[in-house]
Amino acid sequence: MMKPALGLLAASVLLASCGSTGSVPDGSGRIVDLTTEYTTSTSPTVQYVGCDNISNASAGRSGSTQVKVEFAAAGSIQSVEVSLAGTTNNTSDPNFDTVIQAANLKKNSAGNYEVIFDANSKTGQLLPASIVVDPVVQPVKPVSASNPVGGSFYALVKITTATSSFTLTSYNLRRIPVYSNCTIQTSQPLSK
Repeated sequence: MMKPALGLLAASVLLASCGSTGSVPDGSGRIVDLTTEYTTSTSPTVQYVGCDNISNASAGRSGSTQVKVEFAAAGSIQSVEVSLAGTTNNTSDPNFDTVIQAANLKKNSAGNYEVIFDANSKTGQLLPASIVVDPVVQPVKPVSASNPVGGSFYALVKITTATSSFTLTSYNLRRIPVYSNCTIQTSQPLSK
């Protein structure tokens, strides 16, 4: 899914990131969570994953992983740049990057900003239209995963206000491992 490209994004942007826990030193912003629509476990701790090829997926979703970045920020936001970075060489991937204007940002019931988008491994890009337009939110689905790609990804959120800009990272909060193959687990009918 994000193998080579996400690996490039993280290094350069991580150096510009503030804080080590996904927050800025003055507390004016922080990444609350990073999740996907796929998980390999549900308890005691959920392990979200990214998938390149998905078996048993609904039509058109065999190469897409929906990603949700939840973040808190204070002040008058002008725009937010959301990107995904890979841990292989800590570099951001320019294909998994988009800018969202303040008018298109949405808040969830907890009062945090929430950005939901599809990272499409077939086209190697983040689908920005699904950020601007309210996307169909995919339910979290258990998968069996195989063939890890050898890395994981995390989110970078660059917030621009009228007077400054700062970058938040989810690196120390949550990193999502990526697998070449995932199969959505389906319910089996009870036998008689």
